[in-house]
Amino acid sequence: MDTDSSSYILLALDGEPHSDAAIEWSMNLARALHQPIAAIFVKDPYLKQFYNEIYAQGRKAYLDHVQACLDSNAKEALTRFEDLAVAQGVEAKCLVRQGSPAEELRAELTTGNYSMLVLGAKRLNGLKRWRQGKLPAKVVAENPGFPVLVVPD
Repeated sequence: MDTDSSSYILLALDGEPHSDAAIEWSMNLARALHQPIAAIFVKDPYLKQFYNEIYAQGRKAYLDHVQACLDSNAKEALTRFEDLAVAQGVEAKCLVRQGSPAEELRAELTTGNYSMLVLGAKRLNGLKRWRQGKLPAKVVAENPGFPVLVVPD
C-alpha cells in the first residue's frame, strides 16, 4: 500500500454507532502509517423525496426541517471525530457532501489523494438492509482494486 505522506485515509462517517469502530480503526491506521485522515460525512437527502406526500402548506417546512437535521447530524459527527483526532494526535480534516453516499464516496475517491477507505457496517434486516445494507458492497464493487476496510459494528 502506498503510504505517501501527502495521501489521506478516507473515513466515511454517518453519525451512527457503527461508525465508532471505523473511527477507532482509522485512528490506529493513521498512527501506524503516519498518515492523516480525511473524514467525510455525506448528507443523504433520501427523506427529501417524500415532500410530495406532505400537504402543500407543509412542504417547505418539511424540506427545511430535513435539511436542518442533516446539517446538525453532520456537524455533530464531524465535531466528535475532530475532538478524538486532536486527543489522539492524529492530523485530520473534515469534508461534507450532499447526495447519494455511494456516489459521493466514489467521486471523492476519484478526485482526492487517498491510500484507502475505511467505513463502518451495521447489521441490518428487512427494509433497512434493502435501503442501506448495500453501501459497503457497492463501494467495494465500484472501486475495484482500491483498498477498502469495512469495519463491522
